Amino acid sequence: MMNYMKNCYNEEITFDLGHFNQSKSIPYSINDHWLMPAKFVNGQWHLQLTKDHERVFLHSSLPSELKWRYVFIQAFGLPYKKDENLLGEIELFNPPPNFDVLDIGWRTSVSWYTFIVKEDFIIELLQATNFFKNLNFK
Repeated sequence: MMNYMKNCYNEEITFDLGHFNQSKSIPYSINDHWLMPAKFVNGQWHLQLTKDHERVFLHSSLPSELKWRYVFIQAFGLPYKKDENLLGEIELFNPPPNFDVLDIGWRTSVSWYTFIVKEDFIIELLQATNFFKNLNFK
């Protein structure tokens, strides 16, 4: 059974209360899927892979694995919040009401998205050389 309180590196997962600046991926299910928070700011995607690792992509260079998810999320047209109305990062991991589409994700706020991706995809992004450590979203 998967432990939802630690990530794949056995690091504790903590949730900040109140306004937050960063987030991290957490396990989604026993089928090797993860909830990966992503923030779209100034034409750039900030993908939060683990507590300390973030990848940044231009929209044009976003991996196709996420591009098609983004298109479907936009097409679903589910309601979302303003960034300043998010109470904490825990909201990134709670799907919107009546959400029943697996393996895609959802839009949480104006800037924040949550993608549902396979663990292999997270590992592939972590193994790339252009990641940033300990960055805060602003």
